[in-house]
Amino acid sequence: MRVIAGCARGIHLSSPKGEKTRPIQDRTKESLFSILSGVIPGSCVIDLYAGTGAIGIEALSRGASLCIFVEIDKSVILIIKKNLEATKLQDKARVLRSDIFEIVPYLEKNNIKVDIVFASPPYPLVEKTFYRDKLLGLFSDLCAKQIIQPEGIIVFQHRKADIEMTPKPSNLDLWDTRTYGDTQISFFKNKQM
Repeated sequence: MRVIAGCARGIHLSSPKGEKTRPIQDRTKESLFSILSGVIPGSCVIDLYAGTGAIGIEALSRGASLCIFVEIDKSVILIIKKNLEATKLQDKARVLRSDIFEIVPYLEKNNIKVDIVFASPPYPLVEKTFYRDKLLGLFSDLCAKQIIQPEGIIVFQHRKADIEMTPKPSNLDLWDTRTYGDTQISFFKNKQM
């Protein structure tokens, strides 16, 4: 696993042993960032379920101004910090050990406005309707509280056909989906104006 483009291009990233994380494939990551190329420079990004930090680090390498990495596993957080040091991007990063459903107060307290949210939860969780609805509710809440900028983007990675996106929150617009093998990426836009 490596950084594909930008100032940290070619730097290899560490990952934990075992199945604690599910790193995104380089081909999928390259396609994703090609789609987002016009909005990454200067953006504020949140990497939920950050794992190794590969997505947030790729965004920083390509010109994002700030990435907030949210991860609950302490041992995985150490990997994120190691990868940030290896890429020399730690000055543009904040690493939070937190459940993703508890980040709204932190973002509100620090008056953080976000352009792009990356969310790559464990696939078995997304398959549970209750959890999926809770996650879509979090996305909606981030929009309603104006944490996600108007026209901000949510990038939601899940297993193909896991998700029935209706009924969707009224302040989110599902504007694109892309499929890469068994992985699907759903792109939501904030409709709050």
